[in-house]
Amino acid sequence: MVRIKVKTVYDENSGFVDKVLESDPIEKVVAVMGANKTTRTVFVVDKERNLLGLITIHEIFDQIFDEMKPKILKLFNKKKGLKARDIMRPAISVSLDDNLDDALCAAKAGNLQDLPVCKDGKVVGELDCFELLDGLVAENKNYFKE
Repeated sequence: MVRIKVKTVYDENSGFVDKVLESDPIEKVVAVMGANKTTRTVFVVDKERNLLGLITIHEIFDQIFDEMKPKILKLFNKKKGLKARDIMRPAISVSLDDNLDDALCAAKAGNLQDLPVCKDGKVVGELDCFELLDGLVAENKNYFKE
């Protein structure tokens, strides 16, 4: 079996990454997440782009919506003033030098569909669940032959 590095899959796929500062208001987190219809995770960073945590769509729904009805989302007034740091979960990431199986384990452990990729602690991109699966198939091409 060929051991594929995160860098290989990252170089073939990754580009854009959604991130916010830990001090950004929750309204900005929602705006960033809503601006890109494929975004499921926003990475929380400091001013130097060091990864501090992450916010998935689940944290958004858990924290700021009091009811979910088609086409009607009502924000809690009492939730105004929340910052990204108030709802982020701990940072889980991989580096470009990690093996793909480490990335898959990290994504599974964190229940993540978007996994941050860091270099020297700074977010440089992400791998989404489909990119991880593509890498898994490439790494195990003999196993996945039809």
